[in-house]
Amino acid sequence: MMNWSKQTSSQRIRSFKASAPATAINLRTFDQPFLAARQASIQQRMKVDGKREPLIFDVPRNAAILVDGVHVYIQMLDFAEVMMERERETEASHRRVLSMLHLNYAACDQVAEEYEAQRVDFHGSRMHAVIISPPGPENAQERAERALAFADAVKRAIEEVGRTTENGRYSTRVRVGVDSGPAVAVNSGTRDEREPLFLGAPANYAAKLAEGDQEGIFLSNKVRRDLDMQPLFGLDELYTERSNPAQTTGIGGLSGRAAFQTMRMSDAAVLNAASRARSRFILDVGTDASFSFHRHTPPLKTIDFTLLMPSNSIRMGLMSIFGDIDGFTKYVDECIAGGRIREMVANLHVIRSELAATLSEDFLGRKVRFIGDCIHGLVAAGTAHETNASDSVVAAVKAAGGMRSSFELCQTELDGIEALGIAIGLEFGETPVTRIGIRGDRSVRCSVSRAVSTSEELQKRCDGDQTALGPQALQHAPAGIRRLFDSGVAWGLDAESVGEHLSAPATISSGAISATAAPYCRES
Repeated sequence: MMNWSKQTSSQRIRSFKASAPATAINLRTFDQPFLAARQASIQQRMKVDGKREPLIFDVPRNAAILVDGVHVYIQMLDFAEVMMERERETEASHRRVLSMLHLNYAACDQVAEEYEAQRVDFHGSRMHAVIISPPGPENAQERAERALAFADAVKRAIEEVGRTTENGRYSTRVRVGVDSGPAVAVNSGTRDEREPLFLGAPANYAAKLAEGDQEGIFLSNKVRRDLDMQPLFGLDELYTERSNPAQTTGIGGLSGRAAFQTMRMSDAAVLNAASRARSRFILDVGTDASFSFHRHTPPLKTIDFTLLMPSNSIRMGLMSIFGDIDGFTKYVDECIAGGRIREMVANLHVIRSELAATLSEDFLGRKVRFIGDCIHGLVAAGTAHETNASDSVVAAVKAAGGMRSSFELCQTELDGIEALGIAIGLEFGETPVTRIGIRGDRSVRCSVSRAVSTSEELQKRCDGDQTALGPQALQHAPAGIRRLFDSGVAWGLDAESVGEHLSAPATISSGAISATAAPYCRES
């Protein structure tokens, strides 16, 4: 039964809080001694099992590492077009977009290894990576130059594999955002589903710079200062090899620096990385047809990502849910500045754990992944043969209400988060669910579709008191849900208000054609 209980949620929150108290968080700084110790540990593991891990990846749950690094977001701009076939999503178009992602993930990882860049995560058409060595403020310029060379090499490698694979059908333009500064590395995942992330302004701002329609590489003013370049006023500008160095001082302006030329990947090396990515793609996937889909019988809670792979993927109608903690980046910056990092890390562990538990335990949904402070989940109702779209919309709206109620309970139990909110976006549609990229525990849990993209975009447009329902979900929604989302957005939608609204009959005035709107929803 899908239901939310204040008592159950409160008990969980207190349990999560007790398991990761702020006083128990081991806070370290990524400096030269830490780097030396970590490198020794990696070398030892390589001797034992031949595996090489990134410098920061498997951070213990009770630990946090303060890292001054350069954050790089790589965005594939033509991702949405590959996902569509004659303006429709089909099995063939979903196979094609998953193949494209699998290939480009391999290319990104090949280049990352060359630059000792840490791949934090892949999310749909976007890669987040960070350059963290050599550590120390005296090495800020070297880190920035390495990040710039890495961004340039990834962009070229993605373009190369797209150009040379299957008549260019995976071709895409690439946009990169780059910012630098202090961030906190944590990991609140499990052994099977590790969730490394970097919290702080540079990761957030690099992601914003990667948003947009124009290809190229965008640098923040912080990175420009690290590179002894003139800061720009207003929007950070694009640079390309064709840029006027006097205006943007991009690669052209750095071309005379010996250090940058040493770091920049040669054309031959880019071709080699692309070739290795194509070989990996052929070995793992071969062709689009190698993606084989089946339905998963609801509830989606029982999806086991360890069993999924290209040849064993899910595709079905479902609801995509994005829930983002509104105001969290500002809160992180305040905690870093005020020496409250342990408090922030402990609070994040509790909030993440409770939102995931609400989705899976109370509403039988499946978390796909955390993206920073945002949770992406899936919900569906129906049988082994078909999804009940109307019931799925109801289930997702109830889950969204439960998640907001759980978040509000977190605010009563945790210190310092009273100014935060949660913004939620929901949409329905045929959606594949699989695991792609590197085999093993670093493979990527992946769910991409128009419904996923729309629910994420809706969440971004919401403030911390809003829940938005997409157009496809509204079409399938029963009357009670349509009344609740009269303008597509509901305010203050919690478990109690959802229950009251769904149980109350429509009120029709004499001569009126439409039902009255609930007090929880007002025009946007």
